Amino acid sequence: MALLWDNLAQQLDTVRATESVTAVVTPVAVPETAEDPSDRQRRLQKALEAIKDSGNAMMIESLNAAIEGRQANLNLPELPDGIAKF
Repeated sequence: MALLWDNLAQQLDTVRATESVTAVVTPVAVPETAEDPSDRQRRLQKALEAIKDSGNAMMIESLNAAIEGRQANLNLPELPDGIAKF
């Protein structure tokens, strides 16, 4: 058990030694307000371009609906009413 504690202490010392070097980096301030709509629109467009040739109709419809600001029409099959349907 003592060996585990020694190993942990060495790892912590290593982390502390490297932390002082990386602490020089200044973090970029991210506003806590809602995300930029144009940024979301751009990401949705990129996602649509990435999957347009995949043949996944539901994903394409979902992204198109999100871009257009409407509810997706997925035409999902009806679920059975009870366990007897299985």
